[in-house]
Amino acid sequence: MVNIFNRDMSRQQLLLEIIFLQQKFDQVMVQHRFQNWMEMDLTTLQFKCLFFIVQTGIATSSKLSQALGVTPADVTGVIDRLIIQGSVQRQENPDDRRIIFLQATEKGKKIIETLCRNTGEHFSRMLEGLSEEELDHIYLGFSAIVRTIHKRRQILQ
Repeated sequence: MVNIFNRDMSRQQLLLEIIFLQQKFDQVMVQHRFQNWMEMDLTTLQFKCLFFIVQTGIATSSKLSQALGVTPADVTGVIDRLIIQGSVQRQENPDDRRIIFLQATEKGKKIIETLCRNTGEHFSRMLEGLSEEELDHIYLGFSAIVRTIHKRRQILQ
């Protein structure tokens, strides 16, 4: 395989090098995310619960406990604290009053949105020092990865 950096690198070597670079990139991004997470007034389990609820739009305690691998009693205590903080609200299911839905409030959504925005802003600052050609390469690479992800999702559905 011919590539712009090392013309003698095999496809397998290139893939390993890409994975290595992706791991280095992730380390930098995780450090940034960690700093943002540490500034939040949430425990790890509270953050996971809030993130799950925001991502699913609406959840139940049983689905949440299954997704997180904790007991329903653990989830109840965490949700109670998130409700007190104003990040989550309970809502009765009009079709079955035994089922209680969990929804993120605007405050809860904003917490997750802020973390995502901060990560995007950090990434943007990292890209600022690159040349147009380097940005073109990154754009092509990310575009290819996103296309592959979409194709695989379609195959799985």
